[in-house]
Formats: sequence, C-alpha cells, structure tokens
Amino acid sequence: MKDKVALVIMVTAILAIGLLPMNMTLPVTNESKVITEAPVGHSKISGFDSDNITITLLEPANQSIVAGTFNMTLDISSVNGPLNLTLFIDGEIYPDYNHTEIGTGTQNVTVDTTTLSEGLLNFTLLFVDNSTGTNDKESYYLVFEVNNYGAPVVDILAPTSLSNFTGLDDLYINITSGYSQVYLNITVDGEITSEFNNTLVDTGASNFTINGTRYENGLHEIEARVVTEEGLTDTDSVELVFLDHVRFAVSGYSGFDRISETVDFTVRVFTPYEDVLFSIYVDNEISAVVNQSIPVGRSTISFNTTTYSEGEHDFLFIAYDDFGHSWKYSMVLVVDNHGVPELSFISPDEDVVSGYAEFKVEITTTWETVSVTIYVDDVEIAEYTNYTASAGEFVFYINTAEYTKWEHEVTIEVITDEGETAEISQTFGFANMQLEEIISIAILLGLAFAIPLYRKKQGHSIMGVLIADLIFLLVLAGIFLIMGITSIPLALWHFNLASIWILGGLLGFSNWVLPILYTGEE
Repeated sequence: MKDKVALVIMVTAILAIGLLPMNMTLPVTNESKVITEAPVGHSKISGFDSDNITITLLEPANQSIVAGTFNMTLDISSVNGPLNLTLFIDGEIYPDYNHTEIGTGTQNVTVDTTTLSEGLLNFTLLFVDNSTGTNDKESYYLVFEVNNYGAPVVDILAPTSLSNFTGLDDLYINITSGYSQVYLNITVDGEITSEFNNTLVDTGASNFTINGTRYENGLHEIEARVVTEEGLTDTDSVELVFLDHVRFAVSGYSGFDRISETVDFTVRVFTPYEDVLFSIYVDNEISAVVNQSIPVGRSTISFNTTTYSEGEHDFLFIAYDDFGHSWKYSMVLVVDNHGVPELSFISPDEDVVSGYAEFKVEITTTWETVSVTIYVDDVEIAEYTNYTASAGEFVFYINTAEYTKWEHEVTIEVITDEGETAEISQTFGFANMQLEEIISIAILLGLAFAIPLYRKKQGHSIMGVLIADLIFLLVLAGIFLIMGITSIPLALWHFNLASIWILGGLLGFSNWVLPILYTGEE
C-alpha cells in the first residue's frame, strides 16, 4: 500500500514539473546553429512562444537562395497591435531592425545581403509586445542561402570607337556575371533606347540590335549598362558615327553672297550609300541642275546665273537617296552679273581749280545708264542730284565762286538700277577771287598808277615807271615759276588779301618814288 502511494506521488511530481513555464530569456550562443526544420507557412514554436502573436512566412520560402536586397514577406498577427522587431543574423543584430516597430498584417522585412557573408545563414526574428507592461515574446527562425555573385562586367566589343553605325545595326557586347541573366540598358546620348530598357538578357557575348535611323547623322555616345538581381552594375560606352540618312553641306558661299556668271558650289555628301540625286531650286522653280547624281564625299556643282534676274533669289538645295530619305538646305544669294560700278577721276589734273571748273569721271559698268549724285563737302549739288548719266566718261561742272577759297571734298556717288552703289572722293582747292580781294586790287592799282598818270599829264616821261613796273611783274612771275605756280588757278589760290596788299603796296610805292628819283622832284 505504501509502495502504491509513493508511485502516485512520483507521477504527480513529474506532471507538476512538466507544467512549469519555460525560461523566457533568449538563449545566448557562441556559434551559429543552422535551423532547417521550419516548413513553409508554419511558425517554428521554439525558444519563445506567445499565444497573442502569430508569424507566418509568405515569401521567399524557407531555405531559399537570396542575393542582393530581398524582402521577407510576413503575415503578422498580434492581439495588442504593433510589435517591436529585432533581427538576428547568425546571432548578430541586423542594424536596420533593432527594437524596430513593425505593424500587423502583411509586412516586408528588407535585408541587404551584400553586407553579409556568403552561404547558409540563420535568420532569427524576435517579436516583443510590451503594451501590457510585460514583455510578451515570439521568436521565428528561418534559414536562407546568401549567394551574391559580385559586380558584373560589360564590354562593348564592336563596333570600335568612331566607326560608322548604319540603320538597324548591332552592338556586339560581352557580359560577364555569375548570373545567367542580367538587366541591360542601352542609351544614346543619355536617352534610353526602346529596345533595351531594363531588358533581361543572357550573359556572355551577343549582338544587340538598335535602330540608328531614329537619330541624326553624326557623332553619338552609346552606353551599355547592366544590372544584376542584387543591384550591382557596370557600364561601358563607345562613340559612333551614325550615318543613315542622306546629309550634305554646301561650302564656298553663305547667305546674301553675290554670285555672277557661272558659279561652282562645293557640295560634301554624307550617306551610307554610294551616291545621291542632287537638285537646285531657285525661287521654288527647278533649275537646270535636276536629279544630278553625285557620289559620297566632295563634289563641285556648276550653276549658270545669267538666266536669272539681278537681285536676291531663294536657293534650295535638295538631295535624295534610293530609299526616299532627303535633306534640304536653303540660303538667299544675290545674282549680280552687272557687279558694282567702278569710278575714277580723269580730270582735272591739278589739285586747285577755279571759276566754272570742269570735272571728268570714268564710270565703268555693264549698265547703260546709272544715277549720279555730286556732293561738295557732303552737300548735294542741286543740278546733279539723281542725275541720269551714261556709262563711260561723265563730265560735270562746279561753280567754285559759290564756295570759299579753301579745300573742298568732291564726292561722286553712282547707283545702279539694282541698288548697287559706288562712290569716289577727292579733295580740291577752290581758287576764286573774292569781292574784297577784287576791291583791294582795284584800290591798289588805282593808287599805284595815279601819280605816274598825273605826271604824264604835266608833260613828264613815265617810261622809267613803265620799265620798273615791267621788271616788277617779271620778277613776280619768276617767283611764281620757282614756287611751281604755273596756272591761273594756282596763282589765284596763292593770292589772298594779305599778299594783294603787300604786292600792291610795293607797286604803288615804286611808282611814286621812281619819278622823284629820276627828276629829283617831289
């Protein structure tokens, strides 16, 4: 009987011990222990278990291979609402989740595996609810295999730098990565292409085709960028010459240049084809240059301007290829077969003119008549304003008496019917007798000859005075010759009021004194 009682007591004690609560503290371990028992979609009830908290893994599956940045998607149930989450990876706290609040329902726990070691790693998620004042804990254990492959390498093998890229052409690209597939982006001058915009492609060397016809001819930078699943990237670029459409450049002339007779346009053609058809339109009318075949590179196109009127014309240059591509270029050119008139003075030869002076100018032009305007010191002469003159020798006159005795600039302006203008200027001295000079000469001559004439009336001889006056004039003429004064205009130029009074005074003095010396009389 005593033995039966002892047996009952022992069984009761064992059951009581089994009902005691487990230790609620997180066990401390010095080494990582891989847990592989947790099936997908079920909580592993181990360590900490709470009736108020339930955790279900939605994706990825436990024991999956992960790389780069991935999400653990969980379905979290909590009677008391949000929880605090601490994530342990191989016993170390992951810094992004250290007593971090997390809500209920479907939640993502994001982990960057590039900061972790490769291989199988234990992921322990500890959820804590302290809303009631006591820590209610739930632990959840997972295992993932981290398999990061490192940064990829991309190389554009062909075409080489500055090669031509025509139409639908290929980029031969080699992609090296631990992944069998990566995401490829190809840009042209920084703009993403429609063919390869985050496109999943196989690694290794392959041709990747893009449509070069969408871009203008010329130099473009092409960049290939690959991205792995874990977000690591690499890029390579090359500069290529896109050459799909017909293009050309016209050199030798620019807008509003003057052309005449037969001109040569230098045309440089850029195209992937052997030749193009080239035409020139003038004022929207086709010219003699129509569908002329010219090869790639530099060519010379001759154009006859003599069939067109003088003045400005709209020139349109067009080139076509065999596939319907075309290119246009236009500019305004001035047909000027007459050219700008040329002017030159024929006469006078002297720099000084007097009286009603004659001027001769040679007008060289292919026009029969031109419009002439004469200026003196930038002031028009009324009778020669828009005067119609024939080409060749043109004679005009200027009354110098209407101007001061001084240097004056004579300008001849010639305008053709098409508005071409030419002018020539030259400075002349206008020599003419001013009224005060004429009056002074009359007074001095009157005084000079008054006494001799008076003496003659008294019967005295004036032969000596006449001889003296002749000698005076001869000496004066000699002085003028020595000074180079050989014409009347030059003589008039040097006669001024001061010189007239000096010379007149000397003549009058001699005519008064000489008779006294001859006769000894006053």
